[in-house]
Amino acid sequence: MNLFVFLLYISIVMSTVNFLKAKKRVTYYGSLIKDIYEEYRTGGIIIAMPDNTRTRFARLTRAYEISRSLSRDEIPSIAVKFETFKERLASYTDRIFRPLVVIGFYKMVEVYTFQQIAKDLIMGYPVWLIIFAENADADVCEYCRNPHGNLFNLKFDSEVLVLCCDSGIINEWWSTTVNRTERKEIGRWIGEDPGRYWFNHGSIYGRRKSLEGRELRVTAAKGSAYIWKENGKYTGFFGEILNELSTTMNFTISEVTPTDGFGSLNPETSEWSGVIGRIHRNEADIGVSPMAMTHSRLNAVDFTIPMFSGKSRLYVRKLDGARVQWQAYFKAFAVDVWMVVIGLILIMPLFLTLIRYRRGNHLLSQVMEHYSNVWGIYCQQGLSRFPDEISLRIVYLSIFISAVVSASVYSASLVSFLTVFSSYSPFNTMEEFASDGTYGLVVLKNSAQYDMYKNSKDAFRKRMMSLMAPEESLPSSLAEGFRRVCQERVAFETNEAIRKTMAHSIFCEITAIDTKTIETFGMITPRRSEYLEFINYRIRQFELNGVFRRLKNKYFTKPRENKIDYPKVHVEGVKPILLTLASGFLITLIIFIIELLFSWIQNKLQRREKQRVIQQQTKYFRFSHRAKSEIYFIL
Repeated sequence: MNLFVFLLYISIVMSTVNFLKAKKRVTYYGSLIKDIYEEYRTGGIIIAMPDNTRTRFARLTRAYEISRSLSRDEIPSIAVKFETFKERLASYTDRIFRPLVVIGFYKMVEVYTFQQIAKDLIMGYPVWLIIFAENADADVCEYCRNPHGNLFNLKFDSEVLVLCCDSGIINEWWSTTVNRTERKEIGRWIGEDPGRYWFNHGSIYGRRKSLEGRELRVTAAKGSAYIWKENGKYTGFFGEILNELSTTMNFTISEVTPTDGFGSLNPETSEWSGVIGRIHRNEADIGVSPMAMTHSRLNAVDFTIPMFSGKSRLYVRKLDGARVQWQAYFKAFAVDVWMVVIGLILIMPLFLTLIRYRRGNHLLSQVMEHYSNVWGIYCQQGLSRFPDEISLRIVYLSIFISAVVSASVYSASLVSFLTVFSSYSPFNTMEEFASDGTYGLVVLKNSAQYDMYKNSKDAFRKRMMSLMAPEESLPSSLAEGFRRVCQERVAFETNEAIRKTMAHSIFCEITAIDTKTIETFGMITPRRSEYLEFINYRIRQFELNGVFRRLKNKYFTKPRENKIDYPKVHVEGVKPILLTLASGFLITLIIFIIELLFSWIQNKLQRREKQRVIQQQTKYFRFSHRAKSEIYFIL
């Protein structure tokens, strides 16, 4: 009996000691977890546990003790088993704040179990704290100290903090190649007080500067004005950015794969074409074309931070400022003004005829005379003789004043129309372009602009889509698009920032219409790419150290229209004026011939009349002479 009591006492004492040790260990890990949570500013804690029957109760007890300790500090946490871990982690995906995942290993079988789970996880999304327990098996501790391969499917952007068994060193694990785990000491856990001490407290982007020559697959749109190969080196705005990234991140550029177009979504097959399709299918790591950010594209690929932005504009060829268009002569006045002027020219001669008409005068000749006078006044000519009648003088004075005012206003309006309006653009707004209907519309093939017009339900954009050229005939490059603007009656919609790269390649004068749309452009990567945030970090550095400024000054040159260039006037440009002058001479010649004809007819009639009078006088004379002879004979 005494032996039984003694053994029971020993058992209780040992259980109490083990409980106190376990409790102490729980507190130890709880403080570490809390410190990591605050350091990385995560949005919650997930404690994942292997489903090990032998240690299930002890682990559950520790997990819930940790969770309760964190809850007292108002830190959200949850303990889950491996079998439900993926589902719980998926609920955090795409949240602003990523979670902190805590996992403890005691045996290698647990490591291998997590290896299978990690194959389907995005290891770069959460922050990981992996604790290889103090009382873990020897092979577990050996793996922690010398990890072989890449069992946890780590990526270059993985943030995995590892605490190895009885060591207080906090290591960071990641991978630059598929089958190797990189590690670096970044801190030490000293204990409850003073806590952790960081050897390297900088950001992850400052710590991981090298991809150790890893080859990245790159793709770009064919005919891109932003990247091309010259003397074995990539150049252009994106070409030089790619070279800078390759140098600072230490990766190798594979041959840039040219792809047809930027990419568009086929609604029937739900597949993407072009550069976006290649990135979406993970056939390339980086797309270096200027990709406009749209909602549908953001669901397929990830964009870097914007590298430049600009307004979308509609580019058309400038009208020749030296060429006088026929319609310009009539657009100087509105229709109602023309009606008033023409009405005055038609009515005033009749009014003058009524004032001056006297019986016995030729009515038609007076009407024609007054029409000639009024037309001459409006053509800036004077009268051969100013009338004596006061009423006629008042009317003619009114006509002179109206003619001077009309001619002055017409000249000023015509000059303004030719020098201001036609020198720049046949349209001022998108509405005017759509209403005109004589110009076609082109955009880059598989571009964001085409998708916008094609998929829009807006009435105006549908109207613009009706002017769009067939999809198979759309230009595949900027050079082709601007060439068609210069050679055809079409408008080309693209971004003003992109247009600047073509400033010296456009062989005609063009002008732009603001579409009131602002676009941002960047490079693209596959969704959840392990390189994206590191590329973004380097792009920010390029903005700060002047690389972007240098490249923009080099490739985004100012448009040529900023230079004043006075075009020469050719015969074609003044053809309307010459034809008008020739028409005036022709009309004058016809009127002159008619006048000569009328004069000849009038002279002929006068000669006939004179001959008739002479004949009558001759007959009278003969008759008188015969009568006198007969009277004389009678006498």
